[in-house]
Amino acid sequence: MKFVKTEDLKPGMRLAKPVFNKNGALLYDRNAKLTGQGVNSIYNFGLIGLYILEQAEPLPPFTEEDREFERFQTVAVFKVMDIFAQIRRGKHPANLGTLVADIISEFGSKENRINFTQNLRSADDNVYKHTVNTALLCAAISGKMTLSKKEQNDVVTAAILHDVGSLDIPEKLQIMDSDDITKQDKDAMFKYREEGIRMVRESCLLTGDVPKIMVHFLRDMRDIENGTYGKAKNTPNVLVDILKVAYQYDVLTAMKFGRDPLSDIAAYRFIKHPRNMMNQQVVAALTQAINIIPPGCTVQFENGDKGIVLTDNPDDILRPFILSFKDNQIYNLSDGKVYMEYQIKDIMKTLDNRYIMTDHYEEYIKRLKAGQGKTYKVGRRD
Repeated sequence: MKFVKTEDLKPGMRLAKPVFNKNGALLYDRNAKLTGQGVNSIYNFGLIGLYILEQAEPLPPFTEEDREFERFQTVAVFKVMDIFAQIRRGKHPANLGTLVADIISEFGSKENRINFTQNLRSADDNVYKHTVNTALLCAAISGKMTLSKKEQNDVVTAAILHDVGSLDIPEKLQIMDSDDITKQDKDAMFKYREEGIRMVRESCLLTGDVPKIMVHFLRDMRDIENGTYGKAKNTPNVLVDILKVAYQYDVLTAMKFGRDPLSDIAAYRFIKHPRNMMNQQVVAALTQAINIIPPGCTVQFENGDKGIVLTDNPDDILRPFILSFKDNQIYNLSDGKVYMEYQIKDIMKTLDNRYIMTDHYEEYIKRLKAGQGKTYKVGRRD
């Protein structure tokens, strides 16, 4: 699989991922070969590129849940574009409530974790895609916490509206490497976001705590950025904390062309570290809401060895049971002595940010059900 810029697409190339229109209709399915007309259509969609299969490459795993997630993302992005356009014209967006309800219905009450997959972003669509993903994460996280329907509705609404002002941030600042951004640049970007919140408050007929969530969120993010969080009067608010965690996780893992994202594990370690001032109850809810280290995925240890996750650990996602490819032993990372020797460095993923799943997992489960699990030694150090 490889990423090909739109201008380099050619007839005959096979698609690795489906392409949907703004209404969610499937335009091109996986494994479809591009035609000359198809190449022109992709260019007109404004996409910066596509994931293309190599000539003899088989289709990678792709579930119906994955397909529905990408379809929903695509439709929601176009709805957010319309919502932002109405706000910038000084009108209350008529479809705001519908989008909030759809997101909560789809992601706000799932029993199992969702496969949260990122989408590649350009400077033109980054704000819209960030908005959608942040709202999806807020719905998923809030669904794992003891919140009222009103509170869940408020935090998802705030997630959709919180970043309108970023549309006015100059492109040179949007694409600038984080190491090159000065304090003056950061202050300028915060001013654009503040202006966006002012625009939202003047245009939208908001109820509940939505305005307060947005204002306190931006204030907290500025204080965290300036190292003054906790020194000022930062009033604890779990809805603001949910938005902060969702915002940070999306920003850290976003796939922007020309810039490498952090891995899921690196992003999780970032938001979990005390210095980054995230509410740890909310971080724990995030690990219950999305798959970060799911059973069946391939991981790499700090020592370079690789293995497959057999069962997760709900108390600490970094300490699951792992079957090592090197010695065919099972290592229980929840055991302190084992964890000192074997620690997960990262998850192995494909180019399009999907987990590398291996048939070793299915093979092991079949053998376990057949009573042959004893052929594997438990790597526990006493």
